Amino acid sequence: MTSIAENTVNETALSNEAPRNASGELSRRTKISYGMGDFGNNIVWQMLSIWLAIFYTDVFGLHATHVGTMYLLVRIFDAVTDPLVGYWVDRTRTRWGSCRPFIFLGAIPLALSFSMVFYTPDLGETGKLIYAYGSFALLSLTYTLVNVPFSSMAGFLTRDSDERTVLQSYRFGLGMLASVVVSFFLVPMVDLFGQGDKQQGYFISAIVFAVMIVACLYYCAFSVKERYSAEPLNAEQQAGIGDLISDIKLAFANRELVILFAANILFFITLTVKGTAAAYYVNEVLVDADDKIGLFFTFGSIGATLGAAMAAFLWTRFDKVRAYKVLMIVCAGLSAAPYWMPGTEFTAILALGVIVSFLSISMVPLTWSMLSDLVDYQKVLVGRDMAGIFFALFLFTLKVGLGVGGAIALWVIGETGYVAGLETQTTAVVNSINFVGTLLPGLMFLLAGGIMKFYSLDRARREEINIQLYGQVND
Repeated sequence: MTSIAENTVNETALSNEAPRNASGELSRRTKISYGMGDFGNNIVWQMLSIWLAIFYTDVFGLHATHVGTMYLLVRIFDAVTDPLVGYWVDRTRTRWGSCRPFIFLGAIPLALSFSMVFYTPDLGETGKLIYAYGSFALLSLTYTLVNVPFSSMAGFLTRDSDERTVLQSYRFGLGMLASVVVSFFLVPMVDLFGQGDKQQGYFISAIVFAVMIVACLYYCAFSVKERYSAEPLNAEQQAGIGDLISDIKLAFANRELVILFAANILFFITLTVKGTAAAYYVNEVLVDADDKIGLFFTFGSIGATLGAAMAAFLWTRFDKVRAYKVLMIVCAGLSAAPYWMPGTEFTAILALGVIVSFLSISMVPLTWSMLSDLVDYQKVLVGRDMAGIFFALFLFTLKVGLGVGGAIALWVIGETGYVAGLETQTTAVVNSINFVGTLLPGLMFLLAGGIMKFYSLDRARREEINIQLYGQVND
């Protein structure tokens, strides 16, 4: 995959848009094809962020506190794998590009490990816990192997900052559409395939979704070609993995990157706390809403999908950085509001949740677009393309969010006495679920918005970078 003999591949061989237009605009087909890759990736992400916790506690049979600890420890494992894969991407040169070979090779292992996570072995409590750790860690590794290069590929498709925002809107619009599919179909699929056996129902449903994951990723990999080739490797870059630490240090010497990473660790922790607590919130805080859990998630996912799809239309007319900061503050207030509302107000709480999903997920394309801008900024600072390591480190912030956010929610719920299957939970449990599902995310959105006040790579600075690198203003 990383043959140095192939590192002289030219841009023409990588282009599926001939001739390349001066504005860097991508065809709609390319944007949709790229987005279909994230549809596959997001089936995995949404199953993990929305359904995995309740599966582990209420179906698989683990204690909530143990699940929270597992979430955190597996993400520590990711601290190693993400930068390694990013380093590998940065040093991969093939006639298929730097990113696509990973998707070709990683799609099937990702689908298999995804199915394994939702299989319940006939073991005792300790055996189940060991199996859960192993299968979850394997899924995390294969997800990294696919998603780091997939995310990095955006920087090889266009150099235009606004076009990157549009591309990310297509990506996350189609990606979040996967969350609608998962939210709407999972419960009836579990009932259909399980016939009363939820363990069997989840496993067969996971196999169906796994087939969709492979189909979407292969469609993307065959349809989208990298328009810009990475620069040839010099002797030092070909030397081996010994300079990975120096690459990471070089990345974190970028002040703007550190600020964006800090804000987004909090942002993704917040989304994961909300997502992890959501199923428990519907079941235990909202009154007589147990049979509406699919409806709750489906409408939230529709809001998220529309937010991702409309991000470019809504925010490119403004400075994306300023829009991002304002949206954080608005989401803080709307997220916290249900904390003081009675559990009988299902419709009002659902409406607020849909609005928060719409606004918060509309920020995600902005985030990824800003990261591509930072890759350009890094080229100006150090004269090197570090897209792979940047996107790998950024994906690590997502996984820190998934790990820490899931751990926080499950530790609080578990330590206050949650018992799976209990008809009526204690007041302490209900209050803790209400706190982690509403007020805590609101406070964390507010803190993330405060951190972003220090980010200064605004439109004017991005224009300067484009002129310096490419001799034209593309923002």
